[in-house]
Amino acid sequence: MKSICLSSIVYTLKDKEPKDNFYLNIFYIWLGKLIQSGGLTKADHLQVTMDSRTCDYLENNNNVLPLLLEKLSCSFTLVKVEPPVNSLEGMMNKYAFTEYTQDVYIYCDIDILISNSFHTMTELLEDDTMYFCKEGILSDPNYSEGFSEDINLETMAGFSAGKFIILGKGLRDSFFKIINDMCDYSTKFYTVEQPYFNRAIYLIPRDEVNVNTDTLTEYVAFNGNGYNKEKTIFNDMAGNVGDGKAHASKMMNALSLYLIGFY
Repeated sequence: MKSICLSSIVYTLKDKEPKDNFYLNIFYIWLGKLIQSGGLTKADHLQVTMDSRTCDYLENNNNVLPLLLEKLSCSFTLVKVEPPVNSLEGMMNKYAFTEYTQDVYIYCDIDILISNSFHTMTELLEDDTMYFCKEGILSDPNYSEGFSEDINLETMAGFSAGKFIILGKGLRDSFFKIINDMCDYSTKFYTVEQPYFNRAIYLIPRDEVNVNTDTLTEYVAFNGNGYNKEKTIFNDMAGNVGDGKAHASKMMNALSLYLIGFY
C-alpha cells in the first residue's frame, strides 16, 4: 500500500489575534473528520504548517488539539513559520519545500471534510504523476486573474488550489519552484495564490511530465454537490475566500448532516 504524506496549513494574520481566528475551529473539525474517515495508517504522515503565534496560542490555551492528536493513527509534524502579513504570504506556505519520505504527497485545505479513506484512491494512482482537480473554466478570474498570455481561456479548465496530489518528490519540488518563482507578493487576487497555481499547471511540460486532471476530480464534491457516500473523499466547503466565520458555519452545518447520515 502506498504511504501518504498529507499536508495542510493553518495561520493567523500578523495583525489579528489567534483567539478570534475562526479557522482554528475549522481546523479542529477538519482534523476530527480526517481521523474518523481518512484511513491514515502508521506508514502515513500528517504535516501541518502553522505560524508561531498560533502555535503559542494553542500550546497555552487549548485542550482540544492534544486530544485529537492522541487519536491520530499516523505520525505528525508541525512546521512553524513566521506570522504572515497578508493572506498571500499565508497561503504561499503551502508551497514550501518541506521534507517527506512517503510515496504520495497530498495537499488539502482545512475547509474540506474528508469522507472516505485516501487509500481507496491512492492505490489507483500512478508513479511520477501530478493530479489536479478541475473546478471551473479558466476564463473565470478565480483561476486566471492576472493572466496576460494570449491563450483561449474559454476552452481550458480552471483548477482548485485547495487539493492536489503528486507522486514523485522531484515533481513536487519543481512544481513548487514554478509557483514560488512567479509569485508577485504585491498582487491582491480574490482567490489569493490560486491564479499562480493555475498558471504553473499550464507551464508544466506535458511531453516530460504526466499530468492527470480527471482522477482526483472524481473524488471531490463541492459543498455537497456531487457527493457519493461510497466514493467521495474530499467534500470541499468551497467559496467565501478568507471569510473564516462563513467557512466555520459551512463546516458545522455539513458536520451536522454527517451525524444524521445525510452524507
